[in-house]
Amino acid sequence: MKTTGTYLVNDPNRPLRFGEVNLINPPRRERRGLPLRKGVKCRTVMTGFCGTDWELLQMGRRGELAPKFPPEQKRLINGHEGVVWVPDEQRYAIVLIRGGDAYDPSRFEGDETYFEYGCDQADGLMSHEDYYHPDMLLQIPEEHLPKGEKLSRQIARRLVFSDPMSCMMFQRERVEDLLVGHNWRLYAARGLDQGQAFETAIHDGFARVVIYGLGGTGILGAIAIKEKYPHANIVTVGRSEPGGVKDSFLAKYWEGVHYVQVREDPADTAQEVIRILGGRPRVFFGCSGNAIEAEVAFKHGLLDNNGIYASFSLGPVVSYASMPFGFKNQLIFGAINFRREHMEAAIRLLCRLPVDELTGELPLDDLAEDPIAFYHEVYRGEGRALKSTCVWDEELIV
Repeated sequence: MKTTGTYLVNDPNRPLRFGEVNLINPPRRERRGLPLRKGVKCRTVMTGFCGTDWELLQMGRRGELAPKFPPEQKRLINGHEGVVWVPDEQRYAIVLIRGGDAYDPSRFEGDETYFEYGCDQADGLMSHEDYYHPDMLLQIPEEHLPKGEKLSRQIARRLVFSDPMSCMMFQRERVEDLLVGHNWRLYAARGLDQGQAFETAIHDGFARVVIYGLGGTGILGAIAIKEKYPHANIVTVGRSEPGGVKDSFLAKYWEGVHYVQVREDPADTAQEVIRILGGRPRVFFGCSGNAIEAEVAFKHGLLDNNGIYASFSLGPVVSYASMPFGFKNQLIFGAINFRREHMEAAIRLLCRLPVDELTGELPLDDLAEDPIAFYHEVYRGEGRALKSTCVWDEELIV
């Protein structure tokens, strides 16, 4: 079957193209132990644009995309955020992006494999139609989309955040795990039993948090923490002047989320964060994509003793002086994944959150006319929305 959409190739001049493309439908597994199943055809309703799409474009320019292509293909239909329509079932769905021949595709082992729709070895959502594993088409809660009704733009715009919100829920879960394993003995030494020590390690860890970088992942990370830990005192750090769209959005809906604009001297940034938090944080989320975040955390002493540096940035080199790092008992962690339960929880959460306020809708015709210029506008244009979206089928949305 043929369709039209964007696809990525290895080409220094035109790595991203819009046009006719042949669809494939190989059998896949959601997880190891489950049967191989061919995909069912779905129609794309709305997609969101992620920084991964921009990075894949750069990889195509450098000729590095071959490992990302589906087997026996020389192109990848990109896109992993959005809503689809399942004609055979007459329903809308969110595509669970990661699957594969692994017991847990988010933590696949050496003899296991995984795939990611739109990112790695499987075509994604940036086309009018495509095939997806039938067990990986997740339900939208009926209270937000009554049966037989069309999907609203408001809900669709919220649900384009399902993938990154799932990532941040996974990140929060992993930090919970690490806070317990890393710090529970601090509280056992004070006389708490093991269960109390576990709970206190998590509670105290999220009491003071820094999120360095206020892009999409930074904002969603703050929300994921505040929704589960209302007591959390969070400082977000970014380049923009205070009172911008992003920090104002968080302050409007979540009490205890503060903002610091980066100072010229990183040491001043660290001191301002400490002043607002009333102490050094035990949890530091690095989401800026800039190596300065690690310098602020370690060189300038922002991260507390027994603290966790959760690296969510792709690209920067994290460095530290080993002597103070070792004696302060600090921990560096990095993983960008999620499991099915995270995406199902993200869908339920997003349906009731006003994150649609952070989106902007751009014409599909602009993407079709010049996809590379479109991407430069989405990712580098002045005044761009936090999350840009496109509607692919106006008949399926109101």
